[in-house]
Amino acid sequence: MKRYALWLLFAALILSACSNDKEKAAADSSGKEEQKQEDKKEKKQESILAESENIHLEVSEESLLKLTPGALMDGLTYEKDIEAIEFNVPETDPELISKMTPKLEELTNETKDTDSIKKGLLSLLASPNYKEIIEKSNAYTPDFEEPYLQDPTKSEPGEEKKASEQAIILLDASSSMLLQAGGKIKMDIAKSAVKSFAQTIGQSSEVSLVVYGHKGSEADADKEISCSGVEEVYPIGKYSKKEFHEAVDSFESKGWTPLAGAIQKAAEMSSGYDGSTTIYIVSDGAETCDGDPVSASKNLVKNNRSNTVNIIGFDVDGKAENQLKAVAEAGNGEYLKADNPDELKSTIQYEWLPSAGDLAWAFTLSPSPWEMMDEYKLGEVYPRQLFTIGRREAHRILDAVTIMGDNGWITAEQRSELRDWGYERSEQMKDLYSELYEKNRNTADEQRDEIKQRVDEWVEKMKALKKDRGDIW
Repeated sequence: MKRYALWLLFAALILSACSNDKEKAAADSSGKEEQKQEDKKEKKQESILAESENIHLEVSEESLLKLTPGALMDGLTYEKDIEAIEFNVPETDPELISKMTPKLEELTNETKDTDSIKKGLLSLLASPNYKEIIEKSNAYTPDFEEPYLQDPTKSEPGEEKKASEQAIILLDASSSMLLQAGGKIKMDIAKSAVKSFAQTIGQSSEVSLVVYGHKGSEADADKEISCSGVEEVYPIGKYSKKEFHEAVDSFESKGWTPLAGAIQKAAEMSSGYDGSTTIYIVSDGAETCDGDPVSASKNLVKNNRSNTVNIIGFDVDGKAENQLKAVAEAGNGEYLKADNPDELKSTIQYEWLPSAGDLAWAFTLSPSPWEMMDEYKLGEVYPRQLFTIGRREAHRILDAVTIMGDNGWITAEQRSELRDWGYERSEQMKDLYSELYEKNRNTADEQRDEIKQRVDEWVEKMKALKKDRGDIW
């Protein structure tokens, strides 16, 4: 009996020990789970503060470039962010309101410090587009036309040539112009040179642009359409920079080379003009459409001996050069050769421009007040976009302050201070807009002044040269 009692006591002790172990294990497990939840909660809370650690509250170009996009702003596209607000108060997306509300509660549970709340608001609501806009604003470069000024030291003494009353530019756009010269596509080089040239001769002559070789393709099947494709893309008349540039950019190199057809087109056009007409041809090759460009050139000057045909052979081979020389000679003009982009520019600059007397108007090539107004508008585009997105951001902040205040998550004093900060931040964005815009205006002014200085220096040099020659200015 006694042995049985001892056995029961031993069993009870074992059961008690097991029960204690289970309870201890359960308590340990519960404690670990609670700790995990606390750690998770702490980590969740730290995410807002972690994003705010490197945020600077002042508005500056440097601080915005470093500002991390708000955690709730992933869906805000650049295009949506810069949409004009006009005079309306920008509305915060209701979906964003619902997303920010629990985050704002989390933020105010995490910190009661007002400056920390400000940083937390930026870490949640800052625009993701500041960096792109500021970089675009800082990359602004004025697009003024580069004036071509004839170097008077390259002029020979003697009778100066009088500018013609009409100037027809024939531009070769055949497929060979797709090849490269000096690392650039020849067509692009020629277009750039012709744009600047037209601006200069357009001050003393009516201008037309005729293009050939831009139809069809270089395939045999397209020969007929390509060879008949000679087109006046800028009708003869007063030079207009905008319209002329649009005309030059309206075609691409494609097909065959109807040089004779282009000269015949110019002859038909000039037959209806009064006074002299000068033809300027930029080509990189000979006739490929079975025409006779030499005869066409002779016919052009037959009815008006004051007409001339001038040609620049751009990166041409020997056979093509011989034909182009003969065309220029038949047209009482000059043949000039350019083997690379720099030579093409300098040849046009020094050989095809009007004489010194005809270039007395060149000071007008400095950017005009109207051009400056256009440039100022371009320079303002990105600074104004910065102000727009800053205004949107400020209103998101004000909405967030309202939510926190209405829910009692911040004090009345904090609510007032945070609202004042939101309005102040919007004003600081406006100041930064003015700063960036002024910087771009100064860039435009500096380039205008640099161009004007070169033009003024050229005029003075020209006057001195003419005085040495005994000419009357």
